[in-house]
Order: sequence, then structure tokens, then C-alpha cells
Amino acid sequence: MYRYASRGSKNEFEKAELAISGGNVAVLSGEWNWATISENILVNVNNYRGKSIAFDGRKISSIDTTGMYFIHRMLDTLEANGIKVSDVQFGVEAQKLFNLTTESRADKSEVAVEEPKNGLEVIGVAFAEVWHTSIQLLAFFGQLCYALVTMFKREYSLYVQGVVDTISSAGVQGIFISSTLCFLIGVNLTYQMAPQFVTYGANIYVVNFLGIALLREVTPLLTAIIVAGRSGSAIAASIGTMQVQEEIDALKTMGISPIRRLVLPKVIGMVIALPILTMLADVASMFGGMIFAGPLMGVNPDLFLSRLQANVSINNFWIGIFKSLFFAWIIAMVGCFCGFKVKSNADSVGIQTTRSVVMSICLIIIVDALFAILFKALGVK
Repeated sequence: MYRYASRGSKNEFEKAELAISGGNVAVLSGEWNWATISENILVNVNNYRGKSIAFDGRKISSIDTTGMYFIHRMLDTLEANGIKVSDVQFGVEAQKLFNLTTESRADKSEVAVEEPKNGLEVIGVAFAEVWHTSIQLLAFFGQLCYALVTMFKREYSLYVQGVVDTISSAGVQGIFISSTLCFLIGVNLTYQMAPQFVTYGANIYVVNFLGIALLREVTPLLTAIIVAGRSGSAIAASIGTMQVQEEIDALKTMGISPIRRLVLPKVIGMVIALPILTMLADVASMFGGMIFAGPLMGVNPDLFLSRLQANVSINNFWIGIFKSLFFAWIIAMVGCFCGFKVKSNADSVGIQTTRSVVMSICLIIIVDALFAILFKALGVK
């Protein structure tokens, strides 16, 4: 609490007093602080309705923010009852405190209360935000592409340790969770489709179904979503924390490009790690389907593997791996982009981390749909 005292300290307090002298002048004296002030010190407004009054606080020996609060409270009460305050005077230091508190009250009164938005306005604001974010993401993509193209110039070098760390965190440490979930997806699809195939006596076609559905679509998409939620959010949080701690500004001050130092290694590491994860997840998902195809539909493992090799094109596998390269780029780029958008507070880190996951998953599904249309148009089977 700010406090001004015009004289030396003493053990006993001097009571705050207010007296009305001739000419309707309120004279303030004594110590105006939290220990001495009283609720009964306010001016009796009934005696001054329709008149004006002046305040003379030059005899105040000491004052703190509590005392100044009571003075402002008196001024507000007089104004509310139509009593004009013609003049307010204090000592030099007390006047500074009065001016400071007056400015603070003015700033708070100027805060506008946001009115509720109607439905159309909410839609417009959301569309504008999506548009601006898309433009910023496109610009970030351009910076990343430029950094990748100029990576092998003599004056630049790749931060290899960052690539290794990304491969370790996103790839090696994510093998178990991605493989386990894809294994269970293979089991689940086999269980769900078994009654349909058995009904029509087409048990053997479960191999074709699993081979195309899992290798081409389900496994790459599911693996990318898992990595986006697990590693994409970690990337956004790590860069966002650096942003809060002003480490990004420190890199710029030292002449180090954050794109080359932070973003490029994460993108390259993710592009290496995700296809490998997808390959292992393909094996796990097909293994889950093969195990349960035997007891449910009488398709033993030997028949399953021979049918898989003869009737399921290897293109389905390579298409899934090819798409995972783009998914990896999206996950790392969006994670870094949202990390750089973090502002200097802890709440922003959580907001941008959540946004990175949502944005990554949306873009992954959109890109996957575009690839489906493209491959259909090109006749890729």
C-alpha cells in the first residue's frame, strides 16, 4: 500500500478529522490512513444541497491509499447528490497520490463492457479469425519452405540434435501406443465385419477389406491423429513456453533464426518418424485382423497372408506411407505455428496447445480427403 507521511514516525496515531470552516470549505487534518480513519468522517450532504464546497487537505499530516479512498468516496457522494466540489487542494506529495488515484479510477471507468453478439456477428467473427489464421499459416509455410530450400547453404547448418530429439520423442516413444491402438482397430474391424461376410459366404474377402481399409486409410489416419495429440501438442507447448520466457527473443537477439533452429529440425524429425510409425502400425493392425479372422471366419494365418499378397496391391501400403509424409509436415508445422502465437501468459500456452491439436486433426482429415479425390482422378489403385 502506498503511504505518504509529512513528518517523522511516532508511536501514537493522530486521528483523521474533517471540519467545515467558513465559506463552505472542508478542512482535512490529522492522519488519514487505515488505522485512524472512521466511517463517520463523511460530509453530511443534507446541509449543502444545491451549494458548492471546497476541500483543503494541506493540513493532512500523513495519508495512504485507504485515506485517499475515503476522500474519493466523499467526492463521489457529493457529486451524486448534486453538490459541486469547487476546489481540491493537498500538499505536494499528497497531491501526487490524489492525481495517481484519480487517473486509476478514470482508466477503470473507461473499460467498455462488451455487449452480447448476435448469431450472425459470431459467425462473421469466427470466419474472419479462420481467414486471418489461414493467411498467417500460409506465410509461416512459406518461411519454412524457404528455410528448407536454403538449408544446405554454406552459412547455414542443420541442428541435428533437434532432429534426433524429435525422432525419439515422436517416433520411438510413440511406438507402443500407436501400434497397440492400431492392433485393436484391426481386431475391432474384424469383429464388426465378420457377421456380414459370414452371412453371404464371403469369409475370404475379409482379407481384401482389411488390406485396403487399414493400409490405405485407417492406419495412416489414426497414427497421424495419435501423434498430433501426443507430439504436436508437446511441440506447441515447448515453443510456447520458450515464447513466454522470452527465449525466442533471445535467439533473435543472437542472430539465430528460430525457424532454422527450432522449426526445421522438428519438421524433418517428424517426417522421418511418422512414416516409420505408420509402417509398424500397419503391421500391428493387419496382425490383429489376421489373429481373429481364424476363429471368427475360418481364415487361418497362412491363407490370410497368401490372400493378402495375391489380392491386395502393394500400392495401398505405399499410398498410406506417402500420405503420412504430408501428415507429419502438418503436425510439426502447426505445432510450431501455434507455439509462436503464444502470448506472455500461462493461459495462452494452454489455449494454443489445444488449438494446435484441433487444427492439425482438421488439416489431416482435409488433406486425406483431397488425396482420396486426387488418387481417384488419377486412377491409382
